[in-house]
Amino acid sequence: MLIEKVRYELTQPIITSKAQIDSRDGWVVALDEGEYTGCGEILPLEGWSSVTMEEAYSQLLSYKHSEMSLPELSNEVQAAISLAIWNLEASKKGESLIEHLGGGADCVKVNALLDGSSQRNLRKGLESYRASGLSVFKVKLGFRDDQERLQLLSEIVREDEKIRLDPNGSWSLQYAVTFLDRVRKLLGDRLEYVEDPVANLEDLKKLRSIVPVPIAVDELSSSMNDLEAVIAENLCEYIVVKPSLIGGIDQTLKISSFAAKDNIQTVISSTYDGPIALTGWCAVAANVAPETTHGLGTADFFTNAQMRELIPEAGKVYFNLGSD
Repeated sequence: MLIEKVRYELTQPIITSKAQIDSRDGWVVALDEGEYTGCGEILPLEGWSSVTMEEAYSQLLSYKHSEMSLPELSNEVQAAISLAIWNLEASKKGESLIEHLGGGADCVKVNALLDGSSQRNLRKGLESYRASGLSVFKVKLGFRDDQERLQLLSEIVREDEKIRLDPNGSWSLQYAVTFLDRVRKLLGDRLEYVEDPVANLEDLKKLRSIVPVPIAVDELSSSMNDLEAVIAENLCEYIVVKPSLIGGIDQTLKISSFAAKDNIQTVISSTYDGPIALTGWCAVAANVAPETTHGLGTADFFTNAQMRELIPEAGKVYFNLGSD
């Protein structure tokens, strides 16, 4: 197993209520078997990841030297290694990853991601993405001027476009009730969902009983036990899955299948992943939820040349279905 340090530069900082992201740093993992190779990557993201760069490297070395088994590793390291295994097995069979997964569409529909840098950039970004053919906009909230941003969205978003609001669990229950009541009045059917409006499932349950808006659950469902509770209590219409943070492809397939039994849609999302992981998650999304709009349109945040083929075209990311 080869381990190589990588850095992917961003075109500009990404600002969320949790952190400012200036670059993506981590490790590429390559597994070889004869003439065949499969790669994965881990890019720890402060504020989201459970491991640091150094901890990830230490775990990768422990796995390489058979000192730790795959289930003993952190979710992020598992995701990187399991992606490399999936890619290796696909390579050995002369298949693309999506073919190895069982097939799917040749593209995935994606939303635009609008960070929280400023209201001016919010307007500018939305108009730019609209011009490039995107019509579903995910907007980061959780800032002092959320009310003003909402008013701006109500004025510039068209009736045939959709908004996904994401405050990253930063709102109190009381604030969420007041804010989302205003969201309903100002956005109406243009609101597709609100992702993690509050910080815990108990508050989400209360919010759900007060304000009838579509909900997506992301970090509030960090385990299968949480997901089972969310589904049992009918707390969401969408489950947002970040493969890089939950263990990779196998866990994503498991969660998606479980959610689908209760008609909950799975949205696959990137943690500003590099080209190896982003390609992998696009293949998974095309396999498990080809009609859903996913959070995988992040390639244009990067200067890396490998990302260019993953930049959305008319609201879709296209990728090669053929085998190498």
